[in-house]
Amino acid sequence: MKNKSLYELGKLAQKGNEIAMLEIIERKKKTIKKYSFGDEDRYQFIILKLIEGIKNYKF
Repeated sequence: MKNKSLYELGKLAQKGNEIAMLEIIERKKKTIKKYSFGDEDRYQFIILKLIEGIKNYKF
């Protein structure tokens, strides 16, 4: 899955592919950590919102 674009991963994740969802989170981990400011609850909240956003996005 490393060679797929975020768009392709998003479409797969929206269809229920958990590996694609994990790959998106892994690719965005550095940004998520940056904006969570070291707070674990905020980190989990951002990941939850990322998952919700991917599921609701119209590709």
